[in-house]
Amino acid sequence: MGKFIISGAVVGGLLSLLLNITVGTGAISGAIVGGIVGTWYKKKSSAESKQVSDSQTMQLREEEMDIKKERVQTGEVKIHKEIVEDKKTITVPIRREEMVIEAGSEDELRIPLKEEEIDISKHPVQLNEVTVKKQQIEDVQHIKENVKKEIAVVETEGQADVIEKEEK
Repeated sequence: MGKFIISGAVVGGLLSLLLNITVGTGAISGAIVGGIVGTWYKKKSSAESKQVSDSQTMQLREEEMDIKKERVQTGEVKIHKEIVEDKKTITVPIRREEMVIEAGSEDELRIPLKEEEIDISKHPVQLNEVTVKKQQIEDVQHIKENVKKEIAVVETEGQADVIEKEEK
């Protein structure tokens, strides 16, 4: 309050020089105005502090879900080759020679006879090629989980007037 009176007196003294009145009259007038302003300011700040002290706050909380993903092994695939035997029957024509003797001559003849023989050899040939690879498939899972939330509940007794304002 004293700050307002002193400030008012100084301002009033300076104004007296502009208005051609005595410095004492200006200082006294300024001090009176400073006192009035100080009283008004004190009442206003007191009323504001009273309003602030009349209100109280309550914090409301709610749970949030933290979702983490982790890669886990769900199975394993082994691929190997196996040898299986299969019987195949193939028809191959072969030729051979036969001796035909006709009667009539007593001389001895020697004629070599020949025939074809089958020789089997085996060798591997590529029939097919198998490619093995992994691929990523993206899918969506819907998770349902209960979460808790605090809400304000207003209970009144008697004839208490309550005005609820919704915050946006």
